[in-house]
Amino acid sequence: MATLHLMVGLPCSGKTTLAQKLEHELPALRLNTDEWHIQLFGQDAVDPEHDARHSPIETLLWNRKPL
Repeated sequence: MATLHLMVGLPCSGKTTLAQKLEHELPALRLNTDEWHIQLFGQDAVDPEHDARHSPIETLLWNRKPL
């Protein structure tokens, strides 16, 4: 059975570092919406439209839809 781990916390609190560590220690797949934003929208992914773009990606994750 699969387990979903959601990382939540303040900026620069170590969420990505811990997720990367778990990715290497476990048979795990790490999904990072910030990395998706950069791939989809470029380095300027954080702007006033960030939430508008983040919401559809989050919906895809929760609905387990492939990108």
